Amino acid sequence: MKTFMTAALIAALGSVGAAAQAATADAGAGAKIIAPLQIAKKTDLYFGTIAPSLTDDDSVVVGADGSRTCGPALTCLSADHTAALFAVTGEADAVYTVSLPDSIAISNGAGAEMKVSNFASSKDSGTLASGTDSFTVGGTLAVAALQAAGRYTGTFTVAVEYQ
Repeated sequence: MKTFMTAALIAALGSVGAAAQAATADAGAGAKIIAPLQIAKKTDLYFGTIAPSLTDDDSVVVGADGSRTCGPALTCLSADHTAALFAVTGEADAVYTVSLPDSIAISNGAGAEMKVSNFASSKDSGTLASGTDSFTVGGTLAVAALQAAGRYTGTFTVAVEYQ
């Protein structure tokens, strides 16, 4: 009887092992790589030639559309002002967003500075029709009374990101 029970137990265990078979399936793996998003500056933001006030601080605004508004305490002498122009390239028909800085300082190389702020873009986002697009950026230049003479320069960073 003991032998019969042992044989039955072995047979039962054998049938359990045969019923527990592994199942497998294959899945594919892949990715789509799109053209990298790139931005290039074509034209700098330039406020033109400005004569400061002897007594009052004021500002000059160059709009994203290229227009210029000179504050009443200042004299804007030249008409060579420009909004910055940027070209964007990447995946055709993709959408991107634009990020601008809060403010920067520009200097004359002799220690005098002016603040550029209120950066404004001609678009907050764009579509890369045929893989290309462009936009412009303006800003506000704060000019102090008796601002030191000189050619002021500085840089600012504009970022674009796929959406």
